Amino acid sequence: MVHAYVFITTSKAREQEVADAIGELQMVKLAHIVTGNIDVVAFIEAPDLSVLWDTVNHIQALPAVTRTTTSLVVEPV
Repeated sequence: MVHAYVFITTSKAREQEVADAIGELQMVKLAHIVTGNIDVVAFIEAPDLSVLWDTVNHIQALPAVTRTTTSLVVEPV
């Protein structure tokens, strides 16, 4: 199992739209609107890296998403 956090920046005032859309994705376990330089944080749990990157690519393809940064979990606690 592979885990990652995806930090998402959206177009102005479209945070809820993006959070709702990615919250529907099977591999996305959590999606939160947050304050600061990032608009939405998603937690992904996938069976392998290929599925993880497919999910990230799907997020990046959403029209309101302007930028993403993905951080893989290297040592879950």
